[in-house]
Amino acid sequence: MNYLNRERIQRRLNQEIGTRFRPGACCRIGLVYPNHYFFGMSNLGFQTLYALWNQDPEVSCERLFLPEDDLLGQTAPGDLCTYEQQNLPAELDAIAFSISYQNDLLNVIPLLKMMGIPHRRDQRSDREPLLIAGGPAVTINPEPGAEIFDAIVIGEGEGVAEDILNILKDSGDKAGKLKAIASLAGVYVPEYFSNDYRALASGAKPTLGFGLVSGTPNGTAQNFPVVRRRVVTGPGSTLAQTEVLTPDTEFGDLFLLEVQRGCQWGCRFCAAGFMYRYPRYDPLQELKARIDHGLKHRRKVGLIAGDLLGHESIHEILDYIDHQGGGFSPSSVRLNAFTPKIIHHLKKSGNRSIAIAPEAGSERLRRSLNKSFTQEEIVAAALQLAEGGIENIKLYIMIGLPTENEDDLRELCDLTLKTREALARLAKKSARMPALTLSVSPFVPKPSTPLQYQGFAGLKALKQKFQFIRKTLLRHGHIRLSGESTLDAYIETLLSRGDRRVVEFLEAAIILQGKSWRVGPSAHLKQALKNLSFDPQEFVDDAWDPEAPAPWDFIDHGMKKSYYSRELDKFSRGKFTPACQPTVCRSCGVC
Repeated sequence: MNYLNRERIQRRLNQEIGTRFRPGACCRIGLVYPNHYFFGMSNLGFQTLYALWNQDPEVSCERLFLPEDDLLGQTAPGDLCTYEQQNLPAELDAIAFSISYQNDLLNVIPLLKMMGIPHRRDQRSDREPLLIAGGPAVTINPEPGAEIFDAIVIGEGEGVAEDILNILKDSGDKAGKLKAIASLAGVYVPEYFSNDYRALASGAKPTLGFGLVSGTPNGTAQNFPVVRRRVVTGPGSTLAQTEVLTPDTEFGDLFLLEVQRGCQWGCRFCAAGFMYRYPRYDPLQELKARIDHGLKHRRKVGLIAGDLLGHESIHEILDYIDHQGGGFSPSSVRLNAFTPKIIHHLKKSGNRSIAIAPEAGSERLRRSLNKSFTQEEIVAAALQLAEGGIENIKLYIMIGLPTENEDDLRELCDLTLKTREALARLAKKSARMPALTLSVSPFVPKPSTPLQYQGFAGLKALKQKFQFIRKTLLRHGHIRLSGESTLDAYIETLLSRGDRRVVEFLEAAIILQGKSWRVGPSAHLKQALKNLSFDPQEFVDDAWDPEAPAPWDFIDHGMKKSYYSRELDKFSRGKFTPACQPTVCRSCGVC
């Protein structure tokens, strides 16, 4: 490891609270977040695994991250070392990648090159560590990483982490450990799984159903090999929280607490709403104890939830934080759930910016997505926030949704302008104009959602949509435009819906810079997409027959296939599905 990289790591370690050091441990695991430290230390899944594995006194779980751009070119193959002990990755018992976002898969091969480890599993010897992956990005579809990783955890890692650890601590050889890991529920070992999905019969994905709440599976068993996702349930299944505190991260001033896992609203584009079913909230009394712990370390707690304001005790939670002398910051807020009391706490806690997510510009498309918000409710929510003292308001919108037309784009622009007008009227009274940002990102179809078989809108079409929005809005002033690039969204779709051949793109996407490898610039990525043995359009722009087999069909999330079909039909008809009620509803199969 070069001197500058070592110096940066040491400075960060000196600033951390909660770091674990085990120099004499008999089992050593490298835990990798395939992006920079700044992002990885903001990720609760990554932090949870770090804490879980380090609970065992015989284990040293040590972190690795992608070096920052100024050091990336100086990190030669074999130079990358762990943070805690500066161990070489090739000498570890296993290396586990925590992958939350599809596009972080692009960084996996450069990281392995910096570790001095062959990236294809069939090129690694018995002497090299097992490579394991987990996280949301590979849970919905592990196939893009199947030629790289020896084993992939499907679902919530807390449920299988201890089992994997016990196998790694065994003195057996690599092949024996891999065979034992393959026997664990919720673990996919590509070497033992051909996944010739194109040879499967049409419609060959019924499910036994989980019956997590009822205790009784309520579907038909699948008739080919499957991997069922792991779900953490029951007493003692505490939700995640910050384990290592550092100022050098996106949320450095917060102690993060997961308040809810899953979401009850079933938005038809959202993988989290289906991948983490059923929705689980932290009970009030347990959450109070975790808040007390967090406020010992930070003045504010970050409350992480798919629908924070949907917690039945949200007012009591915010009152408690206030009474303890702390503040809070929300990860997401449902725009029709604000109350004056909630806005008061937002302002008092020092929140200056709040994002609300209509998701689509027109009421027609919002109904199709299972969002019931009217234009009037969206404008009213923004105005209510501004009246409560919030200075920056952001609207999150997707474009390129299935069936979207020019009228929908006009309604999007009209919604934005009406929000701006409402804020301008407020400014005349208060002499203060809140900032309004429209964040526009392309729709990415995700596996295991009702829209999984819909196509990506296409780079050219999306460019024209962006131009229409920009031309319509920017001449009015006082509106900021931001959003994800169309190329990034295209690649995200490929890495979401592709099969094992996608490894070709991961290999072609990187370039040599200095001593090491990194993801190439946009022009290089576009060229890489043209030089593959398969046409990426097959996985990106093309819409699929819902009855056709897909690369991820062997992953069982407990959802009946008929449920996806019904939800897709409701999308086409703009029909609303009520929120999950796990104690009484058996429609999807999970409960």
